[in-house]
Amino acid sequence: MSPNPVEKAAILRIIDSIDARDDDYCAHEFNVYRWLVAYGNEEEEAAKALKRHLNIRKTIDLNSYSSKTELEEDELNKYVPIDVIGQNHQDDNKVLMFERTGKIDISGLVDNVLMHKFMQIKLKMMEGVHQKVVAAERKTGRQSGGLFIMDLDGISFSPKLISVLTGPYRIMWGTLFDHYPQLLQKIIIVNAPSFVNVLHQACSPFLPEDYKEKIVITSEPAIGAIQKHADKCFLPSDLGGDLEKTTSLPMAPFPKMNKKYEKEKEKVSLLAISVPAGKYTVQKFSWKKGDEVEFFLHNESSFHYFMFHSEEDTKDMDLWREMTVGCERPALSQIDSWKYTVPIDGFYFIRYGNHNSWYFSTTVNVNHFISNENGERIELVPIETFNI
Repeated sequence: MSPNPVEKAAILRIIDSIDARDDDYCAHEFNVYRWLVAYGNEEEEAAKALKRHLNIRKTIDLNSYSSKTELEEDELNKYVPIDVIGQNHQDDNKVLMFERTGKIDISGLVDNVLMHKFMQIKLKMMEGVHQKVVAAERKTGRQSGGLFIMDLDGISFSPKLISVLTGPYRIMWGTLFDHYPQLLQKIIIVNAPSFVNVLHQACSPFLPEDYKEKIVITSEPAIGAIQKHADKCFLPSDLGGDLEKTTSLPMAPFPKMNKKYEKEKEKVSLLAISVPAGKYTVQKFSWKKGDEVEFFLHNESSFHYFMFHSEEDTKDMDLWREMTVGCERPALSQIDSWKYTVPIDGFYFIRYGNHNSWYFSTTVNVNHFISNENGERIELVPIETFNI
């Protein structure tokens, strides 16, 4: 499907409303069209969301993610692999993706994964798919998108599975859908056991409306289902295709956090921040360009995490610029940690959100450090902590 004349006019209005005529991303019409469709042709909402995404593309340099070899080589990929196979059909231009979801040690993943690294790896995957989709659209002149096959062969039911899917997995995919709306044109779930409808009912309330109609669930084996959507000449041999390569089998069990890491975390003191119901709690820092700040974070309940920058010392959130991919963070077992190289001088506002709660506060345990010349961690004390 391609935009009709009315939609083309809407696309131009969206671009003009956010002053993005010279933006390379918006120069590709289908990129903006995805946002228009995802937001039900509500131009103002689509423009607002697109403007946020364009800012994120610049602040974290999303264009470079597909070439980040350190993320590609990270061991985590072996435990949660998604194969981006490529073109699906001689007469179609979709990008085929395949995951052996039923073979992933989901419980071990949730108990041991570091959220920040996990999201970085998935952002790299989605950006790679996006670039392939754009290439296919430029070649054919027609809208493309991902055709994602999730193979549930090997999955077993447990109460924890529902909590994982409605918690960490929902949040992870929700964040990706926020920045890549309409990128996946169809999600086909194969080898679905009888209890998959229970899982679907548990997850469907959290799915974006534009994605609910894209999901197809079948008990059919992977090979039979996939060959209805892809030519053999484009498929790996283990999916009944002609290619010599095969798809990835997730390694399992997911490795437990090593003792060296655990001891390192024991040396770090975390400060408890209470976030009132329906409020934001904000820590304000002043950092210099080139500073390497080490973040530590742990939470036993979900909350929303954002980091903003402002050249001026102001509490007006409309004047803050989002500096990382802000999102809801699920409750996970491990203390998350990552390093951040400060890109520009100014004030940095780390915002912890509990605005979805009506009654109960939530606690987030955090701290931030910078290393001195001897490699010793020095705690960074916020200039101010306040509620909004």
